[in-house]
Amino acid sequence: MPEPVPAWQQPPPRSAGRPLFYVAVALLIAVLASGGFAIRGQLLGNLGGGNAASQVTPSPLLSDYERADRFLNVDLGPSLTETDQAVPALQSSCTSSLPPPCKDALMKLDKAMVDVQDAITHNQRDIPPCIGPQVDQLKSDWNGMEQGVSLAIQGYQANSRDLIIQGLQKFASIAQFLKPDVNRINAAEQTCKK
Repeated sequence: MPEPVPAWQQPPPRSAGRPLFYVAVALLIAVLASGGFAIRGQLLGNLGGGNAASQVTPSPLLSDYERADRFLNVDLGPSLTETDQAVPALQSSCTSSLPPPCKDALMKLDKAMVDVQDAITHNQRDIPPCIGPQVDQLKSDWNGMEQGVSLAIQGYQANSRDLIIQGLQKFASIAQFLKPDVNRINAAEQTCKK
């Protein structure tokens, strides 16, 4: 029970804003409830597959041509450049006598080739369908070439001249397909939607 207020004090006035507050809260609840029903209806319509416009997937920000160009030049380009820079050392160091510097050149080339494989793998979903099959063929040939380099390195580690030669021959035999692979990718890129 509340304590009586002394006579010399006026009781606190009833706040005139209190009923206004309740009206505002009631109005807010009504707006939220009606908005909720409207949103619910839209969500159910979309889940039920109501209209064709809701089933259209958004178009990507880049065209297939731009995606292909980006993949080839931005995603794949740096590691291909690294490989190109490793090849001259291989050509100059790997003579018929197979000196120790050949192993170093092979290891540098192998690292660069693995970087290309990683770039293709990590950016697989960025490859547009218009160049997909051609990139897959390049990847397959590239893997075979890298296996040849890896086999030659194993030959150095096992001190096996035959294994080194076998690896280098595998690398060279598959490397002949690299230029046609690149030509097919370039031709396919020109067919991509711009």
